Amino acid sequence: MTNVGVLILLLLVATTSAYRFYQDEIPNGDHVPHPCKPNYLWWGVGHENPLGGGPKNPFGRDFARYHSWTTELCRLDSDGDGMTNGEELGDPDCVWRKGTFPSTSTGLSHPGVCDPWGSELCREANRDVTCETGEFTCDGIDSPDVMNITLRFPPTRVPPEETSYMCFTFNLDMLDDNTDYHLIGSKPFIDNANVMHHITLTGCDATGVPLSEPALCNMASPGCQRTLQVWTLGMPGECVYPDAGFRFGKKAGMSMINMQFHWTNPQKRTDYVDSSGLVLFLTTKLRKNNAAYFSTGQTELVIPPGQQRVVKKSTCTADCTRKIIKAPVNLMTGWNHMHYLGYQQNVEHFRNGEKLRDLTPDEVYSYDNPKVYTYNPPVQLLAGDVLETTCVYRSTSRSTTAMFGEGTFDEMCFGIFTYYPEEAMQGGACLTWKDIDLCKFDQTGSLYGCNFYMMFNASNPIRQQLFGKVLDNCNVYGGCRAECPAAIAEVKQHPCFTGQMEGYIRDIMRNFQDSVENTKFFAALDSCECRTKPDYGPYPTAGASKQSTLASIAVILAITSVFL
Repeated sequence: MTNVGVLILLLLVATTSAYRFYQDEIPNGDHVPHPCKPNYLWWGVGHENPLGGGPKNPFGRDFARYHSWTTELCRLDSDGDGMTNGEELGDPDCVWRKGTFPSTSTGLSHPGVCDPWGSELCREANRDVTCETGEFTCDGIDSPDVMNITLRFPPTRVPPEETSYMCFTFNLDMLDDNTDYHLIGSKPFIDNANVMHHITLTGCDATGVPLSEPALCNMASPGCQRTLQVWTLGMPGECVYPDAGFRFGKKAGMSMINMQFHWTNPQKRTDYVDSSGLVLFLTTKLRKNNAAYFSTGQTELVIPPGQQRVVKKSTCTADCTRKIIKAPVNLMTGWNHMHYLGYQQNVEHFRNGEKLRDLTPDEVYSYDNPKVYTYNPPVQLLAGDVLETTCVYRSTSRSTTAMFGEGTFDEMCFGIFTYYPEEAMQGGACLTWKDIDLCKFDQTGSLYGCNFYMMFNASNPIRQQLFGKVLDNCNVYGGCRAECPAAIAEVKQHPCFTGQMEGYIRDIMRNFQDSVENTKFFAALDSCECRTKPDYGPYPTAGASKQSTLASIAVILAITSVFL
């Protein structure tokens, strides 16, 4: 086997469940950019296998010689492009050893594929490496009753940041005000593949804010919470099950449409411009049911660096499904969503204590190539059913902790589904923060007795009393004052600071209200802690029976009600 073959295989075999651990045998083994697909990582799955069928033993006769990273292999130029394998993989001095971090994880290239891609010199060597992402096919979109409209951003400069979320709104003047439409599919129009990672299309009610030009935004835009379509890198498009469609247009209560881009620009280049968008397929021949999105998952994530396996779970409990499901729900499609540390993921479906099925069994998860599971016939989800989401991460290539967040190099843990009828479910999400059921927010904005409106209102007398008790008796900077422990003990009797609720309050206020007063309060609250991190313990039971709706606190909890 040639040196090129060995290098490709060292990268390739890591993509199967049997050989995934070989990613740890080379520097940046899980972070190699695809040579001809901008913004993709190399996974080598399916038709991308450049070596074709080949023997089952992926290393063939040379396994004994190059089964792992060696100084000799590092110093070779396996693809003949003038750079050593070590230079291409972030180990230019050939000093990396398994279990350590490479000297760099930026500016990488594929050591087994000839560069420059597309040149005459490399044409023959690269003839079996495909750059295709698959064609979009969808039954029904060519019907005479189906119209298509294209929504694109105006040419917009991409910020020189690793991750940017940019929003732009479109009016609905192209549609009749008094006509009902069903959105039955979409496909992407990608203008700049170097930065585009995903697109989310949401319908806005009368409270949505129109944008005359693209503007930076959070993952969720107030007033624009009704998810209509989602595209992410690796998906050719979205095709809705024949019995359903997403209600669309002014008659459906939409004042406008919000399109959100997630741009990834790890090199922080200043010269990128993008004008991507979506082609939407609409029909006035309405289908039997209205469709919608539903998500499960965990919103509290801390992934330490250098770990082989970190497992995070979230349970959508029977209590929650009884609360949010009003009639039998039919799941049409499902897929997993983590980021680049994501390794494996699955959502399991239980009823009456028995497992019915795996809904999204990704043995090998790829952020850049998500697998969409189509259920035909649809899977029925009933009130009282349980959904268990399990996310597995590998952080051996990271030297810093990853946490839950919207950035490409933050992490997430969601199962995302489309379903019908829309009216059968309330809220569209069944999420947790650690063991806290977020479905149990009530219409006053309270969760387990903690009122979030109160916590976010600096003039609220209860909040002022809680903050004052701590700030008047505890040091913001310095050691533990004698009177501080008693003050803290009193404050921690309040439902907002009992058990895991304290951690959730910290997390939410950190994301949505990063004020000087909050910073001082939590510093003072920790001034007598001997541990580096408070143990929030089990979540409280007070208020667990209250009725819930995430919609009543959509702004505060926007980050927990967005799919991507």
